[in-house]
This record gives sequence, structure tokens and C-alpha cells, in this order.
Amino acid sequence: MAIPFQNENLTLAQMRDFVAQLSDLDIGQDPNDDITTDLVNGFIKEGFQKIVALSNRYPYYQSTYGFSTVIDIHGYSTFGQTLPTVVSKSITDIAQIIAVINNTNAGNSLIYIDQFKAESIWVGSNDVSGIPAYFSIWANQVNLWPKPDQVYSMTIRGYRRPNLNWLSDVNVSIDISPDFQLPLVNYVMSRVFQFQEDPEMANIYMRNYESEVAIIQANLTAPNSNQPLIMSGGLQLANGYWWSDTPYLQVMPGSPYPIGIVY
Repeated sequence: MAIPFQNENLTLAQMRDFVAQLSDLDIGQDPNDDITTDLVNGFIKEGFQKIVALSNRYPYYQSTYGFSTVIDIHGYSTFGQTLPTVVSKSITDIAQIIAVINNTNAGNSLIYIDQFKAESIWVGSNDVSGIPAYFSIWANQVNLWPKPDQVYSMTIRGYRRPNLNWLSDVNVSIDISPDFQLPLVNYVMSRVFQFQEDPEMANIYMRNYESEVAIIQANLTAPNSNQPLIMSGGLQLANGYWWSDTPYLQVMPGSPYPIGIVY
């Protein structure tokens, strides 16, 4: 059968058939088959999980989410995914959050702050409501600081977790970037020949897999060439001091509520 590689991901059955053609082995549940379907499915899942575990920032998994705040509530764990599709999502479906935007106030970006630092500032009588300027992530929640004083429209940008629905639904394509389809095939071929006790062919396919994945991963996760490399987008501290009545003053930006520390 022809394998549809037109920039689309293969389904589990299609990839299994492709491996059968390349290896010239019979894959099935019959005792006379060379290798069982379940074992090949396991090799495909294993290769898939190895590839996606290499990075949390493949463009293929980029997603945008939205939610509305509740007055005087810090933590949020359920969001509406808006891109690439509209669907309700839990924070456990998000692998990494890179930005939280307050759309109500001119689209200002909230600054990430450590949970323990936030709790040491907004504590007791200091835990007053206001326009959220910072966010932290703790206990499967996105926490806003200070707690909202009204309903705000928020946007989250991040990377979703890959799913394994394709293992049980024959109509669902393997949830991996199309760039990694052939490297995944090479990984499965290596494991198939290893099972067949052919170390020479197994090593050839494994070397192909490793070299392809290294090149593709470096390309997909490289910073934009027209932008400087930013090592961290975390909490920003102003290190400069100036002459005043309080010369030892540090200000952590966070419009409209910058945090000032005097010591």
C-alpha cells in the first residue's frame, strides 16, 4: 500500500504497515507472523515518548488558552484552549507556560514570580486585591498576584502535552511533529531488527534515528534569527542603585504594582 507522507502524520496502522514494508517482515497476531502487532505498537510508543521527552518546546505543541478571573481568587486550573482548536483544558494538559497576558489592561504581560516569594509578600493584611501583575505556578494552579479586584480576561501561551489517543483510535494520527515521522520509523526499525537478533541493521537504523533527531530538534527549538538569545524570562531584578534618602532600594518591575524592597 502507498504511505501518505504529504505533510501529514501517519496513523498507528499506517506506520506499522510502512515498517512491515521496509523490514520485509510479517506483522500480525498469527503465530506464523515474524513479529506481533502489540510488540511493534510498543516500539512505536517507545520511540514517540523518547522524541517528545527531548524538549518541551516543539512548535508543533504551541497552544493558546484563555480564562476569566474571579474576584479575590488567586488560583486557576481550568482554561479554554483557543488555538489550535477550541476546547476546555486542565492545567495538567499544559506542559509549559511561557506567558500570562492581562487582555483587560492593554495586554500587559504578567511577570513570573516564585510561589514562596509571592506568599511572603501578599500575606495577612497585605493580601489585598488589585490588578494582577505577577503569576506563579504551584500545585497544578496558575496563581495571580495580587488577587483580582474585578473580572479580567487572561490569555495563557504555552506548550501542550502530547497525547496518546492514537494508540486506541485508528483514525487519529500520531501526535508528533511531521518532521519527526521518519526518525520515528528509523527508531522502530532499529528495535524490530534488534528483536530479530540482527545487530548490524539495528545499529544502522539507530544511528540514523539519533543523527536525524539531533538535527531536527536543534532546528525546531532554535531561537528566531532576528532576535537576541534570551536565557530566561523569569523574575527580573533591578541591580542599579542611585543616590537618595534610601540608597539601598531595589525595584522589581510589575506594572501597575512594582515591588520595592528597602534595606
